[in-house]
Amino acid sequence: MNDNVFALLVHDQVEPFESLRRVLRELSVTTFSIGTCKQAKDLIRQCQPYIVFTESALADGSWVSILEMAESADVPVSVVVVGSHPDTHYYLSAMERGAYDFVAPPFEHESLDFVVRSAALNAHHRRQSLTMSATGRYPVVA
Repeated sequence: MNDNVFALLVHDQVEPFESLRRVLRELSVTTFSIGTCKQAKDLIRQCQPYIVFTESALADGSWVSILEMAESADVPVSVVVVGSHPDTHYYLSAMERGAYDFVAPPFEHESLDFVVRSAALNAHHRRQSLTMSATGRYPVVA
């Protein structure tokens, strides 16, 4: 499902996001980067990304702010928190708050591909469920 997957990257640090962006590009994931929660709120509504990758602290908020935006978005979005290094406590905190996943460098193709595919499918299935509940029938896929 990496075909046509759009991911929004919310960060104001170059690394580890430049490394993440490079691997996502190799996985055929279209990305767009922004640096603030305000921009994220506007773009989540306008672009409806399947996945939002966010760093922990932003100039006007944090990953928790991004999770809250995703929860109130018009369509389901999977949020993946990006750490600068593996951290079990941080991972558990992100998962408990509703993040889809937590990733940290080094970004390996196989593991990141799994995260992208499963996060995108999760958002896709939740969007189909919304369509089903709104119309009473499943959407027709052309």
